[in-house]
Amino acid sequence: MAIFDALRKSDRKFWFVCHNCMQQTAHDTLKSVFYYSGLPTVELGRSLYPCPRCKSTNTVSFQTLKDEGSEAQLWGLEHTVSKHPRSQFEIKPAETKAVQ
Repeated sequence: MAIFDALRKSDRKFWFVCHNCMQQTAHDTLKSVFYYSGLPTVELGRSLYPCPRCKSTNTVSFQTLKDEGSEAQLWGLEHTVSKHPRSQFEIKPAETKAVQ
């Protein structure tokens, strides 16, 4: 089991939650979480990961939540993500470029 935990922890930097979508969907995690392994958009020297649904840059990675100590929130998000296939959340880098 420790091997799976290690793999999941290294994967946290590719999982994001969009705060804007979270507010608009009455805190529906399934409609607020996305998986993106592409390159970030750089604006004013900051790396931003725009949400593929609403295009907001008010997103945060699971790894950032871990680093900030938001363990309860992180546990809930990871629990939801583990119940569903990754394809439900996965955003291909080409899809976001085509939309912009």
